[in-house]
Amino acid sequence: MSVNNVGAKGLSDCPRCGSEIDLSPENIAAMVAEIPISPSLAAEESLYKKRLSACAECEALRESVLCAYCGCFILFRARPKKSYCPHPKGNLWENADT
Repeated sequence: MSVNNVGAKGLSDCPRCGSEIDLSPENIAAMVAEIPISPSLAAEESLYKKRLSACAECEALRESVLCAYCGCFILFRARPKKSYCPHPKGNLWENADT
């Protein structure tokens, strides 16, 4: 299943479940903002932005929001302090995390 499959409503198919969803970065960011996370578990804003910058340069980024290696929405994956990049050549966030 491809993330590029756009249905009649202009929504894309979710690569995991096949449901039609709005994959716009703005919609995904709104969903991330609605999910509470303890400040002690969340990455600092500067680290979060560095991780997202690394993802933005990665060849595996799809639709500006999805990681092709793990299928995760990068805005969710980069949020926890104890997260990592699943790139097969190694964690591309290592430089961001230091």
